[in-house]
Formats: sequence, C-alpha cells, structure tokens
Amino acid sequence: MNFMRGMTIQAKYLVVLTTLLFSIAGRTQSVEQTTPEASSQSQADQVQAPLYKQYYTVNEEDTEKINVPAKTEAFSVAADLSPDRFLQSAQVVVVNLLKWLLHDEPLTIPQEKYIRKLHFGRWINDPTDDTCMNTRARVLVRDSEVDVKFRGTRQCSVESGKWHDPYANQDVTEAKGIQIDHLVPLKNAYLSGAWEWDYKTRCLYANYTYFKAHLISSGAHENMSKSDSGPEKYLPPNEDYRCEYIRNWVAVKAIWSLKLNPLEVQAIYDGVKQYKCNLNSFKMSLDGLAKQREFIQANLNFCTINKR
Repeated sequence: MNFMRGMTIQAKYLVVLTTLLFSIAGRTQSVEQTTPEASSQSQADQVQAPLYKQYYTVNEEDTEKINVPAKTEAFSVAADLSPDRFLQSAQVVVVNLLKWLLHDEPLTIPQEKYIRKLHFGRWINDPTDDTCMNTRARVLVRDSEVDVKFRGTRQCSVESGKWHDPYANQDVTEAKGIQIDHLVPLKNAYLSGAWEWDYKTRCLYANYTYFKAHLISSGAHENMSKSDSGPEKYLPPNEDYRCEYIRNWVAVKAIWSLKLNPLEVQAIYDGVKQYKCNLNSFKMSLDGLAKQREFIQANLNFCTINKR
C-alpha cells in the first residue's frame, strides 16, 4: 500500500518547530525553520486543491528513548496507541510528531475531483460484531456518557444518550444533534495522499475506530463549521481542547503517512506556541504507531466483507 511504504523521497531539510521544541530532559534542540509557501491557484482548481511548492511529513527516523511513568497525561498519545505496553515504568521509543521532513518539491495532486461516496464509501456495518449498527452508531455508543436509547426495537440507530462535544464544550442528548467527525476530514486526507490508495483502504479510513481520536462525536453545528478544513482554517472554539485537537490531527496524519502542506504546518506551529501546548504530549510510541499500521493491514478487507 502507498501509505505503508517507507518514505523514499530524499528530503533536503529536517525541520523542528524553532527552539520551542526540546527533549524530555529539557535540552534545547538546534532548529532550522523554513517559511511555508504556497503557489497561486492554477489548474488545480479542477480538483479543488492548491498547488504547493513543498510539503512535509513526520520524521519517523528521528526517534528517542524515554522513560514513561504510569498514567502520565503527557504521554496519552503513546498510551492510546499501545496500551498493552504502557506499564508502571517503561522505556519507550518515541517519534516526535513536531519533527518534520521538508520535501522541497511540489505536493502532487489527484487528477480526479474528490467525491466522498466514490472515493470513501459510506458508514459500514461491521460483520464481526453481531449487531445491525453501522460505524456511526457504534461511535455514538462508544462515546455516550450514559446508556444510549435506540430508535425502534432492532437497536440499529441511536436516538438519545449524552455526548460531550469537545469542539464547543457542550453536552448533547439527542443523537440527531451529533455528527461523527473525521478529525482529518476525508477530503483533506484525499488531497494529502489518500487519492493514491485503493478504494478498500480509503473505506477503512472512513470507518476507522482503532485510534479513538480518528472519529469524534461532535455537535452538528461545529462539524459543519469545520467542514473539510485543516488547522490553518479551523480550530475548535473550545480553546482548552485546541492542543489535544492539534496533537491528534498530526497523530492521524502520522498513522496513515499523510502529507502536511505548508500552511497546515505553519498553523500547527502557531497553535502549539500560542496555546502553550504540552510538548511531551506530541511524543508518539513507535511501537504503538506500528500496531496501528499492522491493524490497518490486517483489516483492509473490512469494507468488502461488510453486511448491510
């Protein structure tokens, strides 16, 4: 699969987010900041994507070993990705999500205009869970703070529960007021490299629940406000959630080996600095990252064996 291949493009620069980035021990790292630049719109308008002269990827080769104490919030990403390895005290090899490779070449764009149903399909009914719930319903059940109530007797569609919309910092009790947001929107993923995947991989991306932050139960208003925007155009109005949002955004991009455009990278840099994000929370377990990708590979036929 394209997204699982090692990065073979020779990048000219290793970039770090200025002296804001430092190691766990507090050592200041050397930096080389590159000002992101995007070219003007051209024939790319046909596929609703700007032409960028360069792009970034998370640098997975620059790892470090850290000692992880139990239940440390700063390492929640590492814990989320590899809970079985998150022990009382363990040495973990991590990737810093804020260390990127700058690829000094144009970000390639698809020739085919993005169409959600054509490229990513629909919500899928998991054939292995012995229910009639699709992905939306399963996420609603997962995220509700109380037992949900179903519409009708078949327990397929969720009618009510209690969900906390982290974007607006509000509680919602009617399922119709909740939309399931792809943290990295489908169109953004498509333009960031998913257009090179086959259909079954894109469909799995659309229905992916192995990394909890991949799909978010959000209020309908905020989800529509966000649309297909990246951090350069949208951050949740709940400022207390913005660091977590930015962290998980980059985590999703890392898991799926998606590219980051220059304006997106600048917005992430600005957000981390402005909201004084905990830099330790951007450390991702290398083992956990591998487990995510192993799960993806093992479930590539998820959409093709689904039942209606």
